Amino acid sequence: MVIRLLDAVTDPFFGKLIDKTLNRKKFQLWAVPSGILMTIGYAALINPPGGLSTDLGILTYMGFCTLITSTAAGVFNVTIQAWPIQWTSNTLEQSELVSRREQFTLIGIIVASTLSTATNSTMFTAYLLVLTIITSIAILSLPAARGASSFQNVFNWGRLRSMTLLMSPLFISALANATAATLFMFYVTDYLMLSQANGGKLLAIYFISALVGIWLWQKTMTNRNTINVYMLTVSMTIIVFVPGFWLNHTNAGLFTLICIGTGLFVGAELVLSSMLLIKRIKYINQEDNSGIILGTWGLLIKLGLALAAGLSLPLLNLWGYQPGLTKGHEGLALTYLATPIILKILSLILLSIHNHQNGHIYAPNNY
Repeated sequence: MVIRLLDAVTDPFFGKLIDKTLNRKKFQLWAVPSGILMTIGYAALINPPGGLSTDLGILTYMGFCTLITSTAAGVFNVTIQAWPIQWTSNTLEQSELVSRREQFTLIGIIVASTLSTATNSTMFTAYLLVLTIITSIAILSLPAARGASSFQNVFNWGRLRSMTLLMSPLFISALANATAATLFMFYVTDYLMLSQANGGKLLAIYFISALVGIWLWQKTMTNRNTINVYMLTVSMTIIVFVPGFWLNHTNAGLFTLICIGTGLFVGAELVLSSMLLIKRIKYINQEDNSGIILGTWGLLIKLGLALAAGLSLPLLNLWGYQPGLTKGHEGLALTYLATPIILKILSLILLSIHNHQNGHIYAPNNY
């Protein structure tokens, strides 16, 4: 959690450096080295040297490698987040780029999750190296951004503060997703009494549904107000979660339907939240500073992940739940289901207020 927080605060810093890079190929210049460093860090993490014998040595080595890997991943993520808005001014093209990015990200998660179950770290390391080479070549072959930043458009902190009107409800919704993700396997194995293998299958179903959701909702939002579509997906996620209160180990198979539904709508959130941020950035005329703005968004996402992991399980422990030992704990089911629902309802309230005042920003225009 400490490393996650340290890594998070660097995202806006590197975002600002990316914005200040006076080169039309600046995204390639940042993406390729950070991707290579991320691979080196992860390869070192899963292939520790044999000379480590003390707990302190192991902890120091693992912590250092994790920090390097996570920081490099953060830089890479900020780079590809900021790329579409500075590559093209066409909103439809930006939407296509964001959708493909999220789809390939999910495919990568599915493949990596499958390979990570193998005991042979050499095979996974080889996979990382090959993928890094292919990705680097692909990135370097892409066209440059539409124009080098002139820096006449000075970064405006007041306008960034105006982004909080949008970022706040998006963050709350993302926190709801992070909480559900943190407790997913505990809920599946300790409350629904399913095996780890079945939990893995349910995760695969969820990710595949998210892939479909990205494609489906990207097509749906083309001719509709983006914030209205986003609010619809959040509302549908709440509705899909509600039947979970009637589930237990006797009807656990029905949880598959919830995994499919939440996957479809959370996949939509990935695309729609990015498009909402892009449209807001364009509205406040801060495209040249998209790196630091989206770096700040990356900080909030990582903060949400840290909060979800750092608060939910300790609170459940105080409630009497012990992972792997306490079966059928009602508090676990209540926390897993009720927390995302409450957070998403709060997000909807804030989104409704923002939509009432600024809904025109997200209208289907400027394609």
